[in-house]
Amino acid sequence: MASFCPHCGAQAPDEARFCMKCGRERTPEREPTVQGPAAPPAASPGQPPVPPLAPPVAPPPPAFAPGGPSPVGAFLGRAFRGDWAGSAQAALWPVGLLVIAAVALAVPSYGQGSDVVVGFGDRMRISLALLLQSLGGGFEVSASGGSSPFGGGGSPFGSGGGDMGAEFSGGAALSLVPLTVTALWILALWIGVRVLRSRLRARATSPAVPGGHPVPGTPVPGTPGLEAALRVALLVTVGVLVLGLFAQPSIQGVRISSSPVLAALGALLISLAVAAGMLHRDDLAQWLAARPAALALVRATGTALRALAVVLVICSIAAFISIAQIDDLGDVSDVSDLGQADLSPLVVALLVLPNLGAMALGLGWGAPISFEAGGSSTYGGGYQHQSFGLSELGDVTNSWAVVGALALGTVCALTVGVMAARRSSDRREQLLSAGIFLCLFLLLGALGGLGVKATGAASDLGGSGTGSAGVGLGMAEALLFGLLWVFAAAFLAPYLMQMAGARTGIVPEPQVPPGAFGPAPGAPVPGAPVQAYPASAAPVQAPAAPEAPKEPPAPNDPPNPAVAAALPTATAAPGPTPTPPPGPTPGPAAAALYDPHTFQLGVQQAAAPAKSPRRAGIWVATIAGAFVIGGGVAAGVLLLEDNGGKDDRAGRDDKPAVSTEQPATSQAPTPAPSPTPSATPDRATDATPGTTPDATVPSGYRKAVDPMGFSFVIPDVWSRQGVENGSQITYAGSTGAEHYLIGVIPDAGYTSYDNILNMEKHAEEDRKKQDYQRIDLRRNTFQGRPGAIWEYTYRDEGGRTMHGIDQSYVAEDGTEYTIYLVGQQDVWADLKRTYRTGLESWRLTN
Repeated sequence: MASFCPHCGAQAPDEARFCMKCGRERTPEREPTVQGPAAPPAASPGQPPVPPLAPPVAPPPPAFAPGGPSPVGAFLGRAFRGDWAGSAQAALWPVGLLVIAAVALAVPSYGQGSDVVVGFGDRMRISLALLLQSLGGGFEVSASGGSSPFGGGGSPFGSGGGDMGAEFSGGAALSLVPLTVTALWILALWIGVRVLRSRLRARATSPAVPGGHPVPGTPVPGTPGLEAALRVALLVTVGVLVLGLFAQPSIQGVRISSSPVLAALGALLISLAVAAGMLHRDDLAQWLAARPAALALVRATGTALRALAVVLVICSIAAFISIAQIDDLGDVSDVSDLGQADLSPLVVALLVLPNLGAMALGLGWGAPISFEAGGSSTYGGGYQHQSFGLSELGDVTNSWAVVGALALGTVCALTVGVMAARRSSDRREQLLSAGIFLCLFLLLGALGGLGVKATGAASDLGGSGTGSAGVGLGMAEALLFGLLWVFAAAFLAPYLMQMAGARTGIVPEPQVPPGAFGPAPGAPVPGAPVQAYPASAAPVQAPAAPEAPKEPPAPNDPPNPAVAAALPTATAAPGPTPTPPPGPTPGPAAAALYDPHTFQLGVQQAAAPAKSPRRAGIWVATIAGAFVIGGGVAAGVLLLEDNGGKDDRAGRDDKPAVSTEQPATSQAPTPAPSPTPSATPDRATDATPGTTPDATVPSGYRKAVDPMGFSFVIPDVWSRQGVENGSQITYAGSTGAEHYLIGVIPDAGYTSYDNILNMEKHAEEDRKKQDYQRIDLRRNTFQGRPGAIWEYTYRDEGGRTMHGIDQSYVAEDGTEYTIYLVGQQDVWADLKRTYRTGLESWRLTN
């Protein structure tokens, strides 16, 4: 018969001793059901007692208590229960800096006058969007509608096209990281975190509340810094995200986007790194003490950051002074046109001062500043690339500017090398610091440029186009020259410091002579003959000699740990060495044999240990690897810059050639050469090596075969510089002042004379060609084809008088070829012979 458990009420068989649900014993409930007559059979003496039934195995008790939190969960719990008020005060510094800077930039009206289109609130939001680029945000402008983006109510084609009703749409994106704002933002964050660290230290030393428990919200020792850093980073990220969402105005159909998610992500990473580095520094030092490799990496990174800060300050000051010396800077930059109250270009330069400093450092090391612009549309396209290096700097200013740039690069390189040598414990850490510095420099060079990209379309007109432009440091050259400068300075700096009297941990110190501080008790006197004595004649202190290696006596006041570590080796003995007879105690003269401030040049008594062959092999491999990497990068740069170098070498005649130049009296007075005989085809003249044109290359010249389908003779030191707009090929020397510009226009559809007349109109209006004066412009015949020749002079922006000559003609297939040479008037006599030689050797190869 079933019964019920008195504890939980569950039904169970009578013979069950334990409840099958709760597991408790049911004995108290079964006692009242036991009948009296059952006792006599159990007490019968003739039968053995019946053993009781074994109780069933009790089920495992249920795990009612939840498991403990994971380490990450416990850390997050402590972080979110911590002091949010102090973290908010620290996060207020960088967020407030952005707001104050945006208000300051929104105060000027920027030339709007009384007709204000962009109010103060919109200007503040636009300024916030520009400032958030310092944290990784973007700045994009998009517009769509029936109005022209070139003005209100007007047509981009003039007043006559106002009734076309075209709908315009387009957008533009600006890529510029104002590193000055980034540096100030990090400085504000550092101030706020420093205040929070003082607050945490004060709380850690405060007594506990009554009852023996810590103050509520105080994390356990070991993680307070990380928990506070996480709170600060989260608050800063939320603040930047809110500002990014606010900095997206829409003004008269033009929408501005600041990429708030990217800005918040950048703020999170930067704030977490800065806050954790400051608040968790003590605990991090203990963790690094047991890990030498990680400690060396952290020390090298700190050294590289310090060196980068010092170098950037030096280069930024130099760049700012150089910009301030430019005459009519406002006219050059066109910043003064923004309003009646002129906005000084120097104020704009201050916002990007570290960007300019990084470019100045790259220029001092030999890397050029590159400018690229290109675009395409329904009606055509083009591409332009220019670079500004040391040679261009000398052309624009003078040779002393080049000397100053190289001096700046030398000072910066030596600064990096000296700081790495002083703060590094060994050569590996020093080279690691130099490598990290180079990586940080390249990162700044990549972030410090300026880029603009624009797109547009007119729906009713069926036209669209895209364009882009950018200014920045040449990264390939920066990598090559950075390797040479940084690692050369890192190699030489320790030896320069040693010559100046400073000590580093890289160059080993001189060996200390044995006995410089007097012999230890029981040790032999340096220089005294060691004599063997019988065991009976040995001094009484002889049995204590074997214990000397365990506790070597230290000299009095050693100059440094290296000397103290070297002294026991002079007194340690592997066995019971015979003790010499007692000698005279060394006086003050013996102690004066060594001066810790004197560099020992003589031969030391203790031979220096031989250098490990493995160490020498590592150095040889390192130097060889550096040369291989540098050579490979240099070769790659040269190949990228000289696309036609291979073809030039293929058409170059390296054999000594006999000059066949005619005397000056036999030359025709006309500037254009006479046409070649029609019996010699133009396209097959130089197809086979060894023909007559190759054999008549004058001395000092070489034949250049271009992949665009032509060949001619150029000076031996000139080379192909590149292609602009897809149709203009430049051949120039090292300076670039004198150069050929070859134009190839397929299916021209016009005469060369008409084209030159059109080009002359543009030359007369070009501000870069002042005092234009025509020398010759007429029709002529070149190699049997109709053409035109144009010769003129002008004065360039640097005040130099330039001389140019252009021979154009249209080939049989309708392609126009323009052979243009320009150079300084001072050397035009030699350039004229170069041009005449080039025209005489001109051939088509396609």
